[in-house]
Amino acid sequence: MARPLYDKIKQYSDNCKARFCMPGHGGSSSCGDLYSSAVYDWTEVDGLDNLLESSGVIAQSENRLAEIYGYEGALMLTQGSTCGMYIALRAAKQRGGTVVAVGDMHKSFWSACRVLGLEILFYPDVKSAAKASIKADVCAVFVTSPDYFGRLTDLTQIRMFADALGALLVVDEAHSAHFPYTKLLPANANKYADISLISMHKTMPVYGGGALVCVNGKETFESCRMARAELHSSSPSYLIMASMDYAADLMLKCGEKEYEDIKRAVDNFAKTNCAGKLLINDDFSRLVIKIDGKDCYSVGEQLAKKGIFAEAVCGDLIVFIVTPYNKDMLSLLADALKQIDVCKLPKFDLPSESICLKRVDGALDGEIELVEPENCTGRISAGEIGVYPPGVPMIKRGDVLDDTCAEFIKKYRKRLFGLASGYIAVIK
Repeated sequence: MARPLYDKIKQYSDNCKARFCMPGHGGSSSCGDLYSSAVYDWTEVDGLDNLLESSGVIAQSENRLAEIYGYEGALMLTQGSTCGMYIALRAAKQRGGTVVAVGDMHKSFWSACRVLGLEILFYPDVKSAAKASIKADVCAVFVTSPDYFGRLTDLTQIRMFADALGALLVVDEAHSAHFPYTKLLPANANKYADISLISMHKTMPVYGGGALVCVNGKETFESCRMARAELHSSSPSYLIMASMDYAADLMLKCGEKEYEDIKRAVDNFAKTNCAGKLLINDDFSRLVIKIDGKDCYSVGEQLAKKGIFAEAVCGDLIVFIVTPYNKDMLSLLADALKQIDVCKLPKFDLPSESICLKRVDGALDGEIELVEPENCTGRISAGEIGVYPPGVPMIKRGDVLDDTCAEFIKKYRKRLFGLASGYIAVIK
């Protein structure tokens, strides 16, 4: 069976006479249009397996997904790759208390390390990491590839670096879920990673939250499996899991042709796009347009008013994900972009990397209080703050906030993560 979980759920739904179990909608669509897929939304009834101790149809689906993505094992998640990040770090912690981050990491990495009590050594690239004299007992090296803008990191050197430390290599490849279904796209990280995080919902026809922790190595797999049982919700969405099962089978059948069509559509779009420069990256289905010196946030706003929605805006970059289900709409996007007067766009002055010049290392175990941006100068940040998406912190825990930070937060507070109702968490 190519779709073991979906097919079993469909069988149960077709034969069901009455549900007296959660979810409360009972599989009925009578509540309205929103519930048209409710018939596939089940719980752990007899025969539908248990995600936190999978041994039946869920395990069969996981084995199939591991085969597709080229790993020895795979664990399904319905809480996105953020949950996967916690699982990877929890599994790594069994080997030691220090992790190395090479390059930008998603905000979930920083928060999970704090929650789990892991020390972080951060390096902007593998060259600087390799030159450093690392004396700590490192349990894992973390890296993001591809990033939000479709750019891959060369994992060969990072694998060698991790091996030299005797550490696991964890790759956040959340944006690579579609790679295995066509030869036109790069290979994923399965030849390098001990653990990888893959968000199927980002680029596949999967409901929001559908993600995988993929693993090489039996011992590491069991550590991740135990961590999932500890950290994942005991009420996973069967609707999400069924969509993961179904989407993988669907893309195996038609992915190659679909991405050939996408490639043609993207190439045609490149000829007609006039809003800015289309950046070259490693994933042609990830369109990144750069409008030099302009704040693309206003471009996203103008497109939204026309009913066209971008994936992300970050400074003078705007990102669009092209899939088999929107490739035919690229002409609409091109026409809408032509109607935007680039000259009238506001200037871009949003920082793209860390903005703090000073930080405090060592113990940061003091009480936390919330302060207004106007009163944060000279205080020590108790958490991470940055623009979402892409979710990379520009201010990290331990950074000493200055006037530049305060002005940045006041100006962009509606676009930031890490604030509490507009307030900043600082060490008391």
